[in-house]
Amino acid sequence: MIKKLSDICSFVSGNAWKASEFSDEGVPIIRINNMNTNDNDFVYWQGDYDKRYLINKGDLLVSLSGTIKTFQWNGPEALLNQRIVKVVANPNTNQDWVYYQISHVIEQIANKGKHAVIKNVSVNELKNFEVDVPDFQTQNKIVAILDKADAIVKKRQKTIHLLDELVKAQFLESFGEPPINPNRWEYKELGDLLEFLTSGSRGWAKYYSDEGDIFLRINNLGYNELLLDDLVYVTAPESAEAKRTEVKNRDVLLSITADLGRTAVVPDNLKRSFINQHIAILRAKQSINPYFLSEYISSEGGRHLIQKYSKGAAKSGLNFTDIKSLKIFIPPNELQDRFEIFYRKNKAIKSGLTSNMLTIQTLFNTILQRAFSGKLNLATAIELDALLEEIDLHKPENDLYSILSNEEYVNSLVERLNTQKFESQDLYDKAKHAAFQLLKSEEILTQVYDESSKSLKLAVK
Repeated sequence: MIKKLSDICSFVSGNAWKASEFSDEGVPIIRINNMNTNDNDFVYWQGDYDKRYLINKGDLLVSLSGTIKTFQWNGPEALLNQRIVKVVANPNTNQDWVYYQISHVIEQIANKGKHAVIKNVSVNELKNFEVDVPDFQTQNKIVAILDKADAIVKKRQKTIHLLDELVKAQFLESFGEPPINPNRWEYKELGDLLEFLTSGSRGWAKYYSDEGDIFLRINNLGYNELLLDDLVYVTAPESAEAKRTEVKNRDVLLSITADLGRTAVVPDNLKRSFINQHIAILRAKQSINPYFLSEYISSEGGRHLIQKYSKGAAKSGLNFTDIKSLKIFIPPNELQDRFEIFYRKNKAIKSGLTSNMLTIQTLFNTILQRAFSGKLNLATAIELDALLEEIDLHKPENDLYSILSNEEYVNSLVERLNTQKFESQDLYDKAKHAAFQLLKSEEILTQVYDESSKSLKLAVK
């Protein structure tokens, strides 16, 4: 039955908290940048508030600006900021089904703001969006299968997050937490370590295009990482302004408004790119390694120092004087360069895992698409291969067991093992590993003797 989202859910819009009253402690405020698994860079509120803005673990949130997306909150009790909506399913609707349903149609919802450079969706557009709502039992069935597929995605996300934590741990082990300087290395002001410093400017709107040069914004900066999954493009003019704000290899990029302390080093293979007014370019001298500098600034201690510099301003932000006066301790170049080597190796591993993550995410999206188009049990060899790729042959048991036990996957697995239709030995070995697990259950698979081939074959019970 076709219904509006407002017929099956209630909506709570976030509050416009005063930035001038943000604190270093109190109740955290959920902003759009916090709607990422690994981002806990909160601002806090110590004043009075309406309890309807409180968010708890498991609540469904939808961002209405920038990257329009759904998110199940997994952090501490927090307050909801403006341009984010909490969605609560009515008693006769499965809350998790609503989460998956909105995730399924989020691109259609986001395209309502497709004519804007930064997309914006109104609460009314979200409420009035129409979806096909099945009965409660079917909702539960869809959720049960999607939960299993989603668990695979979350496992890979956790692995990637652990790699990020490994870089931070290596930095702390090698240098300590800024500004603490246990090795008593020399301090220098950042201004003495830079050969060039500039920030972006306004006035680029007339140069926006669907392709061309990259226009970097704060959301493209992580914590010592350049994020390129949400890009805006410009056709840059041949002007002094464009030349000044064009980034070069090994430049350190720093957010100077809003989310202070986000950094990234420009990689060697980045296509022609420019910065907007919320980012500064720090072009370092040879006396300091850009990867060391970026991690120093984006570390917990480094961000704390930067935020202290911005306290006195009427509006949170950094000026060139603030940046230049930041104190940096200077380890030997050999140690700095060794950290860069470690960072690059870690990044290469992460890149491989992220690439594989795209395959897993594609699998999940395929299952999601079929779940909401009445083709829930339709499985393909491509999906099975993606699942098998995730199997660790060194583990006797595997967390993919539950989803592989789906009837359609089992039938495909048996047919392919009996005919040995696999593109690689590795995939074949992983398929056998999965089959052995299913055989041990004695409920799903069995072995039978095939007279025609004079051999044992797998069969579904």
